[in-house]
Amino acid sequence: MKKLFALLLFSAVLMFQSCEDEPLEGDFGTGGLTCEVAVANTTQAALNFLSVNVDNYTQLCTAYRNALQAQILACGDADGSLQAAVNALGDCSDSVGSDCDNAQDAVDNAEFAFDNATADNYTSLCNAYKVALENEIVQCGDEDGSIQAEIDALGDCTQVVPQVEISVFAGTLLIEFDMVNVVIDGNILKVTGETSLAANYMVYFEIEQGQTGVDVINSTFELTLTSVFFPSTQGFEDYTSNITVNTDGVLTGTFGGVVTNADGGDLSLSSGMINITY
Repeated sequence: MKKLFALLLFSAVLMFQSCEDEPLEGDFGTGGLTCEVAVANTTQAALNFLSVNVDNYTQLCTAYRNALQAQILACGDADGSLQAAVNALGDCSDSVGSDCDNAQDAVDNAEFAFDNATADNYTSLCNAYKVALENEIVQCGDEDGSIQAEIDALGDCTQVVPQVEISVFAGTLLIEFDMVNVVIDGNILKVTGETSLAANYMVYFEIEQGQTGVDVINSTFELTLTSVFFPSTQGFEDYTSNITVNTDGVLTGTFGGVVTNADGGDLSLSSGMINITY
């Protein structure tokens, strides 16, 4: 029952955003609650319940169950997930397992939810994970400091937004590849940049992690416009590149020169910039 509830709890947290309301205790009225307020109340009650132990189980469980029921009244429950969480809680008398076991179960499920976070719920799930880890220290101890190290690594739960920029002048046309994807295959970075324009231009290259220098991406470089272009090596304004930073999730460099397609058509590139944080 406890593990089933923990899964429902973190499925619910996936839908909520954290708030700074005071902890809820016992029954509270549902009259006049807006859906937004009801969701905020449920979020706080769910986060409070991450710190549950044998002594406060009934109190925090009841508060969470009441918040769920109030949210159903205020917002509805189209897929039945909120009522399923209410049913899993039962009468809030099921406090099975030691405090430490319960805390570790909560950490496992909080970590699973956080690992699947999106940009919209990253901060709330990160904070929920920190609460669960802090409660694990209280209930189980932290002899080797590994739990505290995990909390410290989470920082203030502000998501680092990747900075991605690949741009180049093809002739006189500025092309900005605003959709950049970096795939790590072994120790190889496979970088793809696409435009969000209808033209759907694309650039691709590969580089070994940590590798820097002149022309290190040339053998894999492809530029797709109306056709696919490759670096020219005919001895006249040949394509060249220079990767200057390639460490700790940062890749920067420059490129430019003549590229050619399968039909022998040449295109001059200039002011090519690579500035990626991934």
